[in-house]
Amino acid sequence: MDALDFAIYRYLSHDGLARFWASRRVIDPRVSAREIAEQVGLSEAGVRARLRVLRDRGLLRGSAVNVNPSLLGASVLVVEVPVRNPRESDRLFRDLASVDGVLFARDLMDEEDRKVSVYLASENPSATSRRLSLLRRLAPAGSIRGPRPYWIPPCEREMTPLDWKLVRVFRAHPDGGIAELASAAGVSLKTTARRFGLALDSNACWWSHSSDSEEWPLALLTFVLDSGADVPVLTKQVVACCESWIPVAPDGLGSPPDDRGRALAGLVPVGTPSSLERVVRQVLSLDGVADVRRTFGLRSAAFPSWIDERIP
Repeated sequence: MDALDFAIYRYLSHDGLARFWASRRVIDPRVSAREIAEQVGLSEAGVRARLRVLRDRGLLRGSAVNVNPSLLGASVLVVEVPVRNPRESDRLFRDLASVDGVLFARDLMDEEDRKVSVYLASENPSATSRRLSLLRRLAPAGSIRGPRPYWIPPCEREMTPLDWKLVRVFRAHPDGGIAELASAAGVSLKTTARRFGLALDSNACWWSHSSDSEEWPLALLTFVLDSGADVPVLTKQVVACCESWIPVAPDGLGSPPDDRGRALAGLVPVGTPSSLERVVRQVLSLDGVADVRRTFGLRSAAFPSWIDERIP
């Protein structure tokens, strides 16, 4: 994976910004190879060839369609379960399939420790309490951290029976073109295309990489800024320090609009530990940067049953 591959990966989102809703990176299925080519300075054929190689390597194995939990009367909570080794992580991932309400889980490592972040649907206090109690029993150390709210932009429109029918088709054919989706739904091409766009633009559902895809060799760097820091200026300076950098959008890490601290976050490729630390040292030398936090994703898994059982 080189800098050009990374740039192509960045522009799978229409604005080149990373968003993680319930820890799943949002991608825009409407982005074409031609649009990516215009952003990265490569021919359309060259972009298609590189995307094909990335798919063959398992890094872009497919897509998944995620339904906004707010449409099903739920918010999202994130719980951290400490683990000490891959064996404990594997066992926890296996056991999570039996916990109603688990949507997604990601095995993470940062400066402090290793943990599995579990994303839970929370539709009422009693159901949430039961799920947290079960997670405590499943946790290798018998304890969990949290929960804390994880903000996802709410859906901005009311869903009709036809909308829900199309959402079910989208989930069954996440990599399908409009013609294939229209045929599967038994709906006209024009109607399918229009409601496809509405579903995306209103946040009714979003596309992400399939959990079958291999984890990209990426680190999430979060830079904590001093109170008087000039964020636009620092953003340009950070980009200059990081040859490859995908900035994380303000709505990309689960913080509500009125509770976002002064931080600058982005994804960078992990080549060697020394190259990553060189980038970190360069950014820490900038005026206005107080601290940095490194987070590495090790594996992830989706648990779709809670949503599947509730889609009308």
